[in-house]
Amino acid sequence: MTLGMRGPYYLNPETVDREVRGKTPGNYAIGYCKDNGAFVVRYVGRSDSDLNSKLKSHEADMSTRFKWRPADSAKSAFDFECKNFHDFGGYDHLENEYHPEPPSGMSWTCPFCHELD
Repeated sequence: MTLGMRGPYYLNPETVDREVRGKTPGNYAIGYCKDNGAFVVRYVGRSDSDLNSKLKSHEADMSTRFKWRPADSAKSAFDFECKNFHDFGGYDHLENEYHPEPPSGMSWTCPFCHELD
């Protein structure tokens, strides 16, 4: 299973600023790299408008990495986050506490389980 994202990169403000320029909606995964270089996904998320700021809001240590991809819209970012949430094991394998929620005021449902949070 692949994420279809750029990276992995170290999760720190300097790297985020270098790799994610400007304000854009998008998706991301946070995790770490095994000794063989394989990226292990621990958390998936999105930003509806400013991915750079969203990534920098996460706490990280020296081994934390991220992958990311821009999105055309908040709706496409929501759908892709839902896909990643389900593809990478949901609550059983990720540190996400909640199923992805649509932006405030939107009644979008998950295209994979049809859950509406």
